[in-house]
Amino acid sequence: MQGLVTLDFGNTNATAGIFSHGANWDLVKKVPLGELKIFLSQMGFSAHNTQFVLSDVKPREEELKTFVEEGYLITRVKDYWRGTKFHGMNVNYAQTIGEDRLITAFYAYKKIKLSTLVIDAGTFVTMDVVTPAGFHGGFILPGLETYFEGFKKGENLKEVSLSENIQRDLPHTTSEAMARGYQAFAALARELIQEHQIQKVLITGGAAPLWEKLLSQMNSAAVVETHPDLIHSSLLYWMTTQIEPL
Repeated sequence: MQGLVTLDFGNTNATAGIFSHGANWDLVKKVPLGELKIFLSQMGFSAHNTQFVLSDVKPREEELKTFVEEGYLITRVKDYWRGTKFHGMNVNYAQTIGEDRLITAFYAYKKIKLSTLVIDAGTFVTMDVVTPAGFHGGFILPGLETYFEGFKKGENLKEVSLSENIQRDLPHTTSEAMARGYQAFAALARELIQEHQIQKVLITGGAAPLWEKLLSQMNSAAVVETHPDLIHSSLLYWMTTQIEPL
């Protein structure tokens, strides 16, 4: 049995996707990094039959050390990122781009082959435009919790809940203005969809259900798809098609 572990070291959480190869590559389980060793042992995976592939936004070298010592081969996205191109995909962005954004953009570029808006709604929200011409750039915004946490700095502002229903009229109370303010980010997504003639929107991250709801109310011609495991699928695709045909 052959395995592949995809590692997503994000800003907040570190997750591992455990894939097994039969007729196809199948995601067997997605686990926190701290539980990976337990599950690998239970499933019969070891350094003899399993490799790792890593997207590293927040380094966790100490947590990887035990796997390196056991002999696991770890392929890192950053070792293949040179600047203006990534495996044939033009990249109009500085080398500071997060590896998670780069690899999901590559997946959209190679697999979807349409003008695509990739939205990763996690601790921060990224919106990236990818077309058959390559990666064009995008925005980084505060995530849901980060956005509402900021209001606590105002002495007279009480904690409010997000309003998920998009309304066209202006808010008329302070709580309503706060609750509906996050929708401005959805309006930015709509502008990107229109300006870049986006045909498909890929949404991932913990707040994906919210973003799917916000975008569904826009009546856009773009097809909206939620992909909870996009980063892991992207790493699997990159590793098995561009690095080594495992």
